[in-house]
Amino acid sequence: MTAPATTARRAIAFLLALLVALAASSLTPGIAAGKRPNFVVLLCDDLGYGDLGCFGHPSIQTPHLDRLAEQGVRLTNCYAGAPVCSPSRAALLTGRAPQRAGIFDWIPLRSPMHLPQGTPTIASLLKTAGYQTCVTGKWHLTGFVDGKQPMPNEHGFDHYFVTQNNARPSHKDPVNFIRNGRPVGPLQGNSSTLIVSEAIAWLGKRDRDRPFFLYVPFHAPHEPIAADDEFVARYPQAQPRNRAIYYGNVTQMDHEVGRLLAELDRQGLTDSTAVIFTSDNGPETLNRYRGARRSYGSPGELRGMKLHLYEGGTRVPGIVRWPGVTRAGTVSAE
Repeated sequence: MTAPATTARRAIAFLLALLVALAASSLTPGIAAGKRPNFVVLLCDDLGYGDLGCFGHPSIQTPHLDRLAEQGVRLTNCYAGAPVCSPSRAALLTGRAPQRAGIFDWIPLRSPMHLPQGTPTIASLLKTAGYQTCVTGKWHLTGFVDGKQPMPNEHGFDHYFVTQNNARPSHKDPVNFIRNGRPVGPLQGNSSTLIVSEAIAWLGKRDRDRPFFLYVPFHAPHEPIAADDEFVARYPQAQPRNRAIYYGNVTQMDHEVGRLLAELDRQGLTDSTAVIFTSDNGPETLNRYRGARRSYGSPGELRGMKLHLYEGGTRVPGIVRWPGVTRAGTVSAE
């Protein structure tokens, strides 16, 4: 076996192991020999186990993710690598306990804590195997100390459009995105819309003869939360209004997932692409800090929230659609 093929297999194993091995009952005989799949990893920020319609939320509308679950396998025992964001992201991208990479907690701006250069990631392994790689969204694996800490391109990503931590001043009209090393400046629109638009633009410019890895870490529904009026208006009965804004924020994220999936369909990529959706940890606690007044996330039936070591802090929604591998409409409790 050639080195690139071995590397690709290792990276594929990383992706599946990180999201818990799929149950045998959810698998079909496999992908065609010699066909390398594309990977799209969609990661939410502070989305609770019970925040999607397909995971039992009585009010939040998530039709696109519900449909994705119907087309693939819904993972009911999917775990994040930590109950807080930066360590969880380090675990996702490296397949290792985050403490081994020196990531112990969330990383503030200008913090010396960062994912060390040279740490193998899914992106760097797949890039070595000939994959094109892109990240668009919330990075949160460095303090953005100029010239002293590696950026996403030094962890295997050909193209990046990211913020250090949260979209500022909120999800609406953020000002803190960086594209391939250069600050973008003030933008108009919701962060979920902006990062999916970037992903779609990148897909349109990619080399169509090579497979790709696309990592889309949403800011939603982390505080400071903002949602477009059309999505908030879908919840006239939700009180107080901050609850409607939270619900609308999740629905807007779902809408953008639908837009990205539609682009995969348009480009004829659906059958050759594994789409993986999950969250970095459990839901934020309402009013835990001054700006968390819109945190109406739900852990569902689980005990605990973000930062808790109970199930509600680390058990997260998981969905995998991999045509030819996952069976439509199945559930895995592995």
